[in-house]
Amino acid sequence: MRLRIVILLCAAALLSPLLVSAEEFSYRSVDLTLFPWAKLDGGSISENGNGFLVRGSLPIYRNFFALTEFQNLDLDHGVDTSRISIGGGGHWPISNTIDVVARAGIVRYKVGIGRFDDDDTGLWIGGRIRARIAPRFEVEGGVEHQHVEVAGLKNDTYLVGEARYNVTQQWSAGVLVNVGGDADAIGVQGRLNF
Repeated sequence: MRLRIVILLCAAALLSPLLVSAEEFSYRSVDLTLFPWAKLDGGSISENGNGFLVRGSLPIYRNFFALTEFQNLDLDHGVDTSRISIGGGGHWPISNTIDVVARAGIVRYKVGIGRFDDDDTGLWIGGRIRARIAPRFEVEGGVEHQHVEVAGLKNDTYLVGEARYNVTQQWSAGVLVNVGGDADAIGVQGRLNF
């Protein structure tokens, strides 16, 4: 079911070059996502829980931007994970309603199980399509890969889907879905564009 949702979001992003006049997408933002449902399933770990993600993006030169993310998951049986990443990306418009986005950087991933902690630092890379499918509604979908080995989890590739309703030019609300990897999560998101 979750995989179908992500596939539908990706398909909508790829197949929606609508004739809607729109402003350029903002890559100057801060957002908070709350995950009421999250699951870590890899190696010897299979636990459910919840968590949050805070991230920010800031343009640095023309079509390029810097970004940072912090994600924390609080799972059953004393399992906790945290992921901090920094990096950069670029976006290239293919129409006035669709951007191709590439992102890459460094990731620090930590898993705690009771008194046991394991962490690793590695690289991550991803590509997405971001599309405005109505004057206030946009979708974003793609794939990401992180190259880390921690607590039996290693080299994770997953699908990402996002949908946002732009309440104003500054405020957006939506959903974020990560599936297909060791850590799956479904969350609600608020974004401030500044």
